[in-house]
Amino acid sequence: MIDRNEKSVDPYQTVKTVAENSDENTHSPIGLPVIKIASIVALIVCLAIYILRLDQVVGLFVDDGWYILLAKSLATGQGYSLINSPSPGILPLYPPAFPFLLSLVYRLSPNFPDNVWLLKSVSVAAMMAIGIIGYRYFVKERNLPPMLALGICAAAVLSPPLVFMATSTMMSECVFALIFLLTVVVMEKCRRSESVSVQLKLAAVGGVLASIAFLTRSIAISVIAAGFLYLLKARLPKPAILFAVIVAALCGPWVIYTRLHAPTAAQQTEQGGHIVLPYTQQFWQKRAGFGFSGNINAAGLPERVFNNIVEVSGRDVGRIIITPLFEALRDPYQEAQKMSVKQGGRGDTWSLSFVLSLFAVIGLIVVARERMTMAEFAVPLSLAVTFLWPWETFRFVLPLIPFVIFYFLMGVRGLVQLIQKSSGVAAQSKVVMAVAALIVVVNLYGNVSYILKMNNMLDRPQWLQTFDEAETMLKWVKANVPQSDAVASLNPPLVHLYTGHKTIASDDPAKNWENWKRLGVRYVVNASVYAEPPDPAEQKFKVVYRARGRVNFRVVDLGPAESRPNW
Repeated sequence: MIDRNEKSVDPYQTVKTVAENSDENTHSPIGLPVIKIASIVALIVCLAIYILRLDQVVGLFVDDGWYILLAKSLATGQGYSLINSPSPGILPLYPPAFPFLLSLVYRLSPNFPDNVWLLKSVSVAAMMAIGIIGYRYFVKERNLPPMLALGICAAAVLSPPLVFMATSTMMSECVFALIFLLTVVVMEKCRRSESVSVQLKLAAVGGVLASIAFLTRSIAISVIAAGFLYLLKARLPKPAILFAVIVAALCGPWVIYTRLHAPTAAQQTEQGGHIVLPYTQQFWQKRAGFGFSGNINAAGLPERVFNNIVEVSGRDVGRIIITPLFEALRDPYQEAQKMSVKQGGRGDTWSLSFVLSLFAVIGLIVVARERMTMAEFAVPLSLAVTFLWPWETFRFVLPLIPFVIFYFLMGVRGLVQLIQKSSGVAAQSKVVMAVAALIVVVNLYGNVSYILKMNNMLDRPQWLQTFDEAETMLKWVKANVPQSDAVASLNPPLVHLYTGHKTIASDDPAKNWENWKRLGVRYVVNASVYAEPPDPAEQKFKVVYRARGRVNFRVVDLGPAESRPNW
């Protein structure tokens, strides 16, 4: 156990001192330190990239469609319920914090899809905040050289996957990443404080932030555990207890409420999809939320953990650190369409990603041996939950990106120190900063390339082309399908948001055939972002709309319930 009052040698202090001599005391002609000018320029460039990449795409992930639908439900006074369902009052099992945040914006501009840009501004603002707060964290708490801290934060904010999440989806990753970072910052300040009253106040704030993180994404159970264990390790029992009490008071009611009002078996059958499927049930599926993927038992967990570790180290780390190079060699869009992936498998690994992961692991170990901070609890515990969960690991690792890059660079620093033992600290620091700058340049290149393609009709990104076709189809549905007819779809929230029709999930038509008749489902709208081969049973029915593009978007008329054949 390390006493909170002990004074230890800071492993980053020497590097920081050298960098400060070259950065902080170097002034421009107008008298401002170079680091301040660099920070302002970096912020402007990052914001410009996000603004230029903003588009109208929304809902193709399905999850982001649910977030907006639930925000609309809250904003219009209909409570936290699935307003798309034919039967009212079905409780979604998604945590409510992100939809609630979006609902505040939805009230300002309630016209969908005209309000998409405003809804996306929440994630854009979160990413800018990550850059600012992350810079202060790495300088103040990690004692990194200011220019290196700026490089880490610029690389994280300019990460093409996070830019994509903020500008081409309405997913919660960006907001969750900010809450995760804030929790780490506050808990670290709590540990460092010498005042008991300040410790208690910061522990309370940390408890609130950890609770919000959990109510945003359930994986934040790892953040809660990390905060509590970190305070105990720091020999701060009273703040630890207060932290736990705050979390229990804020998260407990939601956990109890979902248990008492969980969708019944009939409601799960009616709505379908993972929006009404308990996490306890999803956990044992090979791919969470996809019943056709099959189930496992406890004996299958080691294999799942191993596969997820391989996916994180062999794909995700490389995809996070040097996205453009990864995407030049791997097409995540095409890989996600493979049946093996849909059934719980993973895409192809990348040798370079294993190398980068090795550096990140070495950096984590080196940092942890030098000084255990809140991050060294939160990041490994988050990864542990990720390894256990049957879903695409990338989306869970992505919010950890500032820390992944930091650990990677600390691994590089360790290698440089090992190779260049005779060189000075300044020379070693320059190598690490050069690597950080290279990551920034690579990410910047990826974003600029995407922006240029957005305005090139001959080479427009497939994501934008797919959405254009989906939007065209949904406008057709709104104009041609009677409002009295319910619709089955693989993307119920997006169809409802654009058309106003009552919608349910279209999985397993044969099993739900009689239920569809009862609910008045006459049309099936296939709006899956990944091309799905038509079910042979569809040949019995009339296809009234078919998209012209590569995706197989279509609308199938099942006919009147009393005269239609069985699926």
